Parts: sequence; structure tokens; C-alpha cells
Amino acid sequence: MKEINQIIHLTNSMDRLKSILKNGFYTSYAKENFGDKNILIPMISFANILFRDIGEREVINYGNYGIVFDREHIIEKFNLNPVFYVKNGSELENIFVQNLQISIIPQILHKAKEFYKQTKKEKFSDYIELNPISEEEKKLLDTLDSDVNDDFIHSVKIIFEKYFVNTMQQVLLLKPYKIEDKQNETKIAYNEREWRKSFLDLNYISEIKPTGEKNNEYEKWIKTPKPHFANKYILNFKPSDVKFIYVENQKEVLEIEKFIRDNLKSEIEVYTLNYLKLRENK
Repeated sequence: MKEINQIIHLTNSMDRLKSILKNGFYTSYAKENFGDKNILIPMISFANILFRDIGEREVINYGNYGIVFDREHIIEKFNLNPVFYVKNGSELENIFVQNLQISIIPQILHKAKEFYKQTKKEKFSDYIELNPISEEEKKLLDTLDSDVNDDFIHSVKIIFEKYFVNTMQQVLLLKPYKIEDKQNETKIAYNEREWRKSFLDLNYISEIKPTGEKNNEYEKWIKTPKPHFANKYILNFKPSDVKFIYVENQKEVLEIEKFIRDNLKSEIEVYTLNYLKLRENK
């Protein structure tokens, strides 16, 4: 059975390639769009593709430099996961964000109980407006009262905290089936066969807050040059983990081989991308 047994990290310059070899993979936020929602997802990205699929007007065009790993070895070493592609415009596209919103209200029931104790009011929603909120969540808040058992409220809170965290972690692996590239051309992202490293204590960041306001944290990271995290959330590896490296031309092959000898005190096979494409087709 034919398989693509390699995982590749692509990059767009010799300087970045050298930095990765010397310092490891740094985590950065990448923008993804789901319907009318822009979010930033923290990640280190890899692709399970053939060399023929790399390049301008090909499946993937993130640069002509790459580090190639054995698939099974590196997904275990780095604990990588394949991306979950969702069809654009489908119900599934928004369901994860909706799940996050639904899980928030049950986590603040203790606040609602305190409201009833202090105000003696009959309906929470008559005095405090929350947005977005479903009718079911609204009824949950409005049927609460000051006599509800604290242990019950705490149990509900714990259940929905776990629901919130699990959904948040799933969002880290989401990607639309179709995307627009830097030239505003539509491409099928699914063909990239992306795998990601996610750090579960880093959450995604929405462009718009639940209140409808611009999210300053989103704006901050959009304007911050990559890499976004250079002191932690790093994937380190050894030269022996690498199958080979590819660059643009033969001059760069000699340059990166010398860099590896001088800085890593080791040897790694280095080829040009064109050579690997030709070898793949034999």
C-alpha cells in the first residue's frame, strides 16, 4: 500500500531554516477564518505531502526550504495531531464557537445565585443583559433562586468547565476546507494534509469579543512579528531525528552543510527541492 511516510516543516528563508536547526521550532499565532469570524490559533505546523506538491501554483507554497522527518517517528516525538478540516459555510464551522459560548453561563451560576440573594428579584434577565445568550441559558438563569444547593451549582460549574476546556482544545486543530492565500486566490487547504503541534495552555484569540468590541489582544499579536514565543513553547530535536533538508540551489546545499557541521557538530543529508522532486518521480 502506498503511503506518504514523511512530515515536512516548510519555511521561506535560509535564515529561518538555520534558526530552526539551531534553536528548535518556535510557536506563533496563525490567522484562520471561520465564516465571519477571524481567530488566531497558536501552532507549529507541518505537512504530510509529496515534494511535487511544493512550490508556486502547487498544493502548498510556504517557501522553498524544508526539514523532512519520518512521519511515525516525529508525530510521536512532537505529539502532533492531524488538522480537523471543516467545510466552509457548514453548521459544523460555527458549532465549536457556539459550544464555547454555551458552556460559559453554567460556570457563573454562583454569581446569579448571589444576585438573587442580594436583590430579591424574580428574574435575572430583567436586570442584567448578557450577549450572546440562548433562550435555554436565559431560562436557566431566570429559574435559579437563592435556595439552590451550592453543591449542585459547583458540580454544574465543574462539568461545564471541562466542556469548555475540551472544546477550546478542539478549536486549536480546526482549519477551513477552503482558504484565501496572500494573493486573495481561493485554494483547497485540505490538500495540505496539515499536522499541528498545539500547546493546550495557549488558547485561541478571537478578533471580536463576545460584547462585540474589538479584541486588543488580537490586534497586538497581529502586529507582532513572528515568532511570537521564543522563550517557551519550543519543539527541540536532534540531527538524528531529521531524514534530510532541502534548499533552493546547490550553493545553498554547501552553505547549510557547513552550518550544520559548525553549529551542530553533526551531518544531515541536504538536497535541492528540484532534485527531490525528480527523485520522487523515478
